[in-house]
Amino acid sequence: MNKINILDNLEAGKPCFDHKKAILSAPVRHMFMIASIWYLTNKNRDNNLSILEIGTWFGASALSWAQGLEEYANGKGNLTCVDAWVPFFNLEEHKEKKYVLEMEELLKSDFAYKIFLHNIGTVPESITTQHFRGQSENILRFFKDDLFNVVFIDADHTYDFVKKDIIESLRLVKENGIICGDDLNMQMKDIDQKFATDNKNKDFINDPKTSKNYHPGVTLAIEEIFGEVSSWGGFWAMQKINNQWKKISFKNMPVVYPKHFDQDNINKARSHFNDIKDNLE
Repeated sequence: MNKINILDNLEAGKPCFDHKKAILSAPVRHMFMIASIWYLTNKNRDNNLSILEIGTWFGASALSWAQGLEEYANGKGNLTCVDAWVPFFNLEEHKEKKYVLEMEELLKSDFAYKIFLHNIGTVPESITTQHFRGQSENILRFFKDDLFNVVFIDADHTYDFVKKDIIESLRLVKENGIICGDDLNMQMKDIDQKFATDNKNKDFINDPKTSKNYHPGVTLAIEEIFGEVSSWGGFWAMQKINNQWKKISFKNMPVVYPKHFDQDNINKARSHFNDIKDNLE
């Protein structure tokens, strides 16, 4: 279905992820978003959670966070989304990559933003939502310290931007809260570190040590700030305890699939989760 047909056929109250680029991250990571809310309500008995999402795209992850609040926080909470919804790729670097050109067009035409507005409008009224359109570095500085129980980072993946987003987000997380993010495909111990450093401001590279693709900026920024972090299937997380950042365990986490996923994405999430479920410590 093309962009015009999708926009013309939006149904009130029903999320739309019909476009092939609607869900960019590995589906299993959304299970860990939902599980993060389970973890916080289970450990801290806090049922009035505030979530900040930096990088929103079509709103798939926003709806996963909202589902977590529905499942484990009595359907109440606050969800704040920050995204510029403007083209951001270095086209000289990515000019041969079709998916980059497709994403640039979805941003340039405002299609991604229009679909986000529709999707965020499907969140239950008991959950307060708001969004800010602009660069994260221009928006985060206006938020007060200790404001959010969860800060999720999934914006520009080049080193300088990831590091800025994490550093600015640290002060925003409440005691016992979680800072987390997407696209940590490999940690520092796994990669050719010199090659990563030499290419830290590239979005996506192939590691000569493992022959795997990953985001060097995400890996390097996280290593510099935290060292090794808790990570499952590319979703990473750390918890603030006594003003220190500690690893967490999702052992015995509930297996919940996002209800806005189609069967194909549910199958992908299920398969990936089965591969990693024995390593949730």
